Amino acid sequence: MEETSLSVVVISHNEGKYLRRTVESLAQGLPGDGEMIVVDDGSTDGSTRGLHAAYEKVRVLHPPKRLGAAVARNFGARRASGKIVLFSDAHVEALSDWAQPMADALAPSAVGAVGPTLTSMLHPEAKGYGLRFADAGLNIEWLDLKGPKPYPVPLLGGFFLAMRRDVFKSTGGFDSGMSIWGMEDLELCVRLWTFGYKCLLLPGVDVAHLDRQPETYPDYQCDWETGVHNVLRMAILHFGSERIERVLRHYGQDEVLPHALVRLIVSDAWERRRRFDKARQLDDDWYFRRFRMEL
Repeated sequence: MEETSLSVVVISHNEGKYLRRTVESLAQGLPGDGEMIVVDDGSTDGSTRGLHAAYEKVRVLHPPKRLGAAVARNFGARRASGKIVLFSDAHVEALSDWAQPMADALAPSAVGAVGPTLTSMLHPEAKGYGLRFADAGLNIEWLDLKGPKPYPVPLLGGFFLAMRRDVFKSTGGFDSGMSIWGMEDLELCVRLWTFGYKCLLLPGVDVAHLDRQPETYPDYQCDWETGVHNVLRMAILHFGSERIERVLRHYGQDEVLPHALVRLIVSDAWERRRRFDKARQLDDDWYFRRFRMEL
């Protein structure tokens, strides 16, 4: 496979009209040798039909079974040829130039990932500049703008996140143990920070994202047991015993906790944690001090 400058990997599951809107927006910003890979993750709405014919730089991949966000992103990345791989949701619209600013920000070897300003597609006045953990449930909150130049933030949203392909591969990609949806982007950011890489917010790059309301959540976002499982997995992979205990206490009275714990116990989480510990340069205490967070 001939290497290119940039690959955009879009993950889509029944995104309807938003998928074509996303592809149209991002195709306009692709560099001359860039490519776009749309991973159709088990869609039944026909939304990917005709995309390849309409856009010559777009490939549509159909995995043999439903993968979920983390595994689908890895699936697309393995088939990407770009030195930089940008992972995008299928319901975004680029509001500014993004390819070159992201490439420039990723040039230093210490930078692991970069992401844009988030603008709400439904409420354009609402913007987010990276994220932080808000409580022991690992709920998140968007941050305010700190300045005009790229700067480090604790977490980047996976709705539009770029990495050098060599860093993505060497750090292990998205955690395939994160089921269907939730926490996979946050886990990757914590891993990058503790492995010695920076995650940078690019204030000059602005991307609109569809923020769904609870009544319009797709079915997979309503699977609370899977959501709790993914939160607990995140804690096991990266936190010390005290923070793991705080997360467990937070969900202690939740009726799905026993089932989520069983799924975690029979998983590869502890083996993966051991591998991470060997590669880790910094621990969770450093990470939480660095960004003045606590659970």
